[in-house]
Amino acid sequence: MGSAASTSKGAEDQGIVQLEWRLQASGDLPFLQRAFSHLSASGSGSMSHSIPSMTLQDCFSLMPLKTRADSTVLVFISQLGPAISHNFFRTPSGQVDWPLFITGFDRCCKQGLGADRLKSLLTLFGDGESDGPLPGLQLEGNKDLVGFVTVDQVHDLLCLCWLMMCHARLPTSIKLAGSANSNEMDITLPDLRPLYNSFYAAATGSYPDKSTDVSSKEEILVERLCSWILTVIPGISECMAQYVQAQLQRLGSENNEVSFLSTRSAWQWLLTSGTAWSIGLSSRDSSTKQLISAACDLWGGSESYPSLIYRASNHGQGMNRFWTRVEGYKGPLLMLISATTKDGDESESVSKRKKWIVGALIPGGLDNKENFYGSSGCCLFAVAPNFLPLRSTGRETNYVYSYKKTPGTIYRSHPIPEGVGFGGSMGRERLWLDADFAFLTVHHHAVDKTYHSGALVPGQGYAAVQGKVGEVEVWGLGGSDADEQQAKFQHRENLFAEQRRKVDLKSFGNWRDSPEAAMMDMVSNPQKATREER
Repeated sequence: MGSAASTSKGAEDQGIVQLEWRLQASGDLPFLQRAFSHLSASGSGSMSHSIPSMTLQDCFSLMPLKTRADSTVLVFISQLGPAISHNFFRTPSGQVDWPLFITGFDRCCKQGLGADRLKSLLTLFGDGESDGPLPGLQLEGNKDLVGFVTVDQVHDLLCLCWLMMCHARLPTSIKLAGSANSNEMDITLPDLRPLYNSFYAAATGSYPDKSTDVSSKEEILVERLCSWILTVIPGISECMAQYVQAQLQRLGSENNEVSFLSTRSAWQWLLTSGTAWSIGLSSRDSSTKQLISAACDLWGGSESYPSLIYRASNHGQGMNRFWTRVEGYKGPLLMLISATTKDGDESESVSKRKKWIVGALIPGGLDNKENFYGSSGCCLFAVAPNFLPLRSTGRETNYVYSYKKTPGTIYRSHPIPEGVGFGGSMGRERLWLDADFAFLTVHHHAVDKTYHSGALVPGQGYAAVQGKVGEVEVWGLGGSDADEQQAKFQHRENLFAEQRRKVDLKSFGNWRDSPEAAMMDMVSNPQKATREER
């Protein structure tokens, strides 16, 4: 008996040693040691070298973030810490020692892929010992997640995930929850209606009657929620791991007694914080991490914001103005277009027309070409009123088309169309913006094999939908390097244009001796006698 217990203890110790080696290789062990030392020293437990469970719960609190949301979000903000402690650091003694501390961190932040992490996240929100936002969920045999959710609960879930990602990106120089003179930051939740409109459509098979107010108590199986998340916004499954890791990294930092900076003002563009967060979570391209950082940056301290390259209301409509702004940018671009659609009545007021927003992600920037180009990283988006990413199918390569006629080009009996298009084929693009930026045409997905099927416009049928363009925005996601390269390119182009405009009159000789002068004389006075010099 003693030998068996000794063998089991030795195997457990060996497992902890191997886990420490893995954490050392990943660079996590140093900050975990600092966090454990900080928490065990600040705790009031009788055991040495251990953390009281209450201290760990305070560590994972969402405070000092505060919101005025009238929902279960308010209840669960104070219960997030106990839920994380219960699910990953649970101990009968109420004291978390070093092996349990790093084992819980490994289970929370390092183990599993997207589906496994999503199950852990949903289990956290459906914790039976707390009044969480998803009380209808439970684990069956510690393996399968069963139960139901409602659309209202999904909205609360999305808000909580956004709050966790915001908290994970707070600067290390903040006053932690529970510390002396800690501050509270009163924030406003982003507009996430397109996301839960999308879930409503995916779960029920129909669009909500009012896109501005979705409220449903209908019970929907959790399998549909998991399928929708992994299809539309798979990046949300990482929010808990990011939150826990950021909280532990923040502990023991040298400058954690600095007051908060003031929160930044709300976004006033098509690219709202909710839109940036949704697109960032939906895309598998690393460049869109900037969108998540920008959407979750509450105080305006990030230097990795997407840069506004073109906006029609600021820089002028049409392909000419558009191209002077986007030419030479070789980083990833995000293009957003808003439009309105009439319902057959030409006299219908603008306020009653259907408004929608679509977008496109172009990883390599835009080129002036007479044919399609691009890569499989391109993606189309239905942005509002419902959010849906339409990624590449891999069957066709008609990703992007952008052409503007340049001066001096040869005459064509059949001119090549000017504008910006995505998917489909020449003349039947899945998405087409004309050269004047006046109308946006959306074809049914049956004409397109480049992007996945799905409606870019709510209720879209087989007939093409043409909307009147309201606004066009292009955002650069390539960072400061791409901005600098474009500035150098445009500087060279301006120099070349200036040189072409300069004319050396001396090279033309005397005007009176030129053939042009003789021709002008003949046209102005054909009866004038001229003497031929021999």
